[in-house]
Amino acid sequence: VLVNRFWMHHFGRGIVSTPGDFGRLGALPTHPELLDWLASEFVSSGWSLKSFHRKVMLSRAYRQNSTHTAKGDEVDPDNKYLSHSPLRRLEAESIRDAMLDVSGKLNRKAFGPPVPVAENESGEVICGIEHIDGNGIHAPKPVPEGEDLRRSIYIQVRRSKLLSVLDTFDLPAMEPNCEQRSSSTVAPQSLLLMNGDVVRKIARHTAERVVAEAGAEPSARVDRVWRLALGRLPSETERAEALKFLSDQTQTLTASPVEGAPPAD
Repeated sequence: VLVNRFWMHHFGRGIVSTPGDFGRLGALPTHPELLDWLASEFVSSGWSLKSFHRKVMLSRAYRQNSTHTAKGDEVDPDNKYLSHSPLRRLEAESIRDAMLDVSGKLNRKAFGPPVPVAENESGEVICGIEHIDGNGIHAPKPVPEGEDLRRSIYIQVRRSKLLSVLDTFDLPAMEPNCEQRSSSTVAPQSLLLMNGDVVRKIARHTAERVVAEAGAEPSARVDRVWRLALGRLPSETERAEALKFLSDQTQTLTASPVEGAPPAD
């Protein structure tokens, strides 16, 4: 049961696809001999997680690319037998933490009490201290400076109030527990990334960081953004498209400035 769950975290699906049910009502393992071997190796290594993860991550199965092949799709259309590496969505906490890290604002403080969450007047759950004003309107008080920028593992989890930016990306509600996370692709996720107040604030911080670190040269700014977000430099095509986007946006904002926005440069 343990090694199946560890395998699931590496591949997105366990050798037994029902990690909470190994009984007659659960699914049969796709690779029973592998499951038995992994369990035996795990025990013989002294229950060493480090040794187990090393074995899995150095395997040919884990190091495959995600390219589909006609033969693989014919024999293994659902990729149960790992004919290629499965594409996986980032988990909710990783999405939020990655955005904060790229912006340079991630608070790496460890331990301590959780950051409280509260509902605001628009119904969005944010980091804040619960407060309802005299008119009965939700008006949460701010948390101490920087606390709302801590890693997602330190955000309070309330079944009735999941942090909106995490809930939108399938944070499990723990009712009563979570055997396996779901992964959806729905319109609210795109809308939150485009219009969410928290995301817009993080985007502003990221832009300020890029300007401060890369200077005024647009090409240098594009390279810095790619380094921060993807850990590599852009291809020539990507750089050209990004520079065109910056030029077009600068012209648009110069011609029709947005009230309260910073200068277009």
